[in-house]
Amino acid sequence: MSTLSIHQEPATIVHDFDGVEGHGDVITYHADVTGPDGLQGVLVGVQNSARQHGDAHWDRLGTATFRFEGDDSLSVCGVIRYEADELHSKPGMRHIRAVVGGTGQFIGARGEVVSVRAEDGTFTHTFTLL
Repeated sequence: MSTLSIHQEPATIVHDFDGVEGHGDVITYHADVTGPDGLQGVLVGVQNSARQHGDAHWDRLGTATFRFEGDDSLSVCGVIRYEADELHSKPGMRHIRAVVGGTGQFIGARGEVVSVRAEDGTFTHTFTLL
């Protein structure tokens, strides 16, 4: 088992509002990321929101890929629960998603990533890889 910590700058977000806020909304985003030993890259992701009528929360099913220089990438997938009126997660909130694969030095990667948002909009993503 190994761990890898990635720093993410604040994301550029596009929110495609479909007319029924919180249900079926599509959110795409990208952000610069850095890792150990000067590892540079970009995070690209998409989330789709679903909310039950009257529920104060919504679940966002999403996929994201951390693409680094060369052929190295890590892809993650999972559901994150948000307050119904939030576009961003609250600072300090932990989001856990599955690592579903990778390329290059991360080929065949499996495990999980814990993502935590800071007050300034940056994130720390801590990968635990099997």
